[in-house]
Amino acid sequence: MRITRSEFLRRMGVGTAGLMLGGNLIADEVRRAMPVAMPQIQVDPRNTSATTVTDGPGFGRRLALTFDDGPDPKNTPIVLKALRDRNVQATFFLIGRNVNNDPQLTAQILAEGHEVANHSYTHPKLSRYSNSRVLSELERCQEAIQKATGTVPCWFRPPYGAWAKKRQGPLAVKESLGVAMWSVDPHDWRDRNTRTVTNRVLSKAQPGSIVLMHDIHRTTALAVAPILDGLLNRGFEMTTMSGFLGHPYA
Repeated sequence: MRITRSEFLRRMGVGTAGLMLGGNLIADEVRRAMPVAMPQIQVDPRNTSATTVTDGPGFGRRLALTFDDGPDPKNTPIVLKALRDRNVQATFFLIGRNVNNDPQLTAQILAEGHEVANHSYTHPKLSRYSNSRVLSELERCQEAIQKATGTVPCWFRPPYGAWAKKRQGPLAVKESLGVAMWSVDPHDWRDRNTRTVTNRVLSKAQPGSIVLMHDIHRTTALAVAPILDGLLNRGFEMTTMSGFLGHPYA
């Protein structure tokens, strides 16, 4: 299942026309339709397709910041400090073997109010592998994160976005993992330039965005502070995946 912001608005019975003015939600019917808590995705239990998201509802100018491939002992602390200094929460999609190498840093991520999520155990292109190998990657990462933090993730991001949705979706469902893709990619893995990464995120971010970054790169880690300042100055509210969308199988 894939839910977009426009689909969310349709389900709420609210049209998209006239919702935005200068980047702010103003329609009275939208405010009346907004629930007290962020809505959770409803899934038919008979459906074995994994809940898959690329973005979410932008009510309140909300977006989700996500960081892949950590924890990294040199760069993740820089990211955490930038987030901590601005009281912002994010989601960290962690590689299981990195978690096992640094369980203390993994625990710190959670202790500082961030969400920990599954990014496989060894970071392979999962679409190339058998179901048994994929399930092993998911389970081993779940186990590593649970051992380090006492928490079982409910969101998963396939490395490289390589995911055979029809064949492998039931494996994510088996582990109660929603599949989190993204809508803003600054290509920070390719262009190792702090200013470039900062400008790309700030120019592409909009209400409902899921922003992808990698906290293993120093250039990205140093870009987090100016990115946060830019987004906050534009009135964005940043949250975790679960704060954004709830549990994928609620």
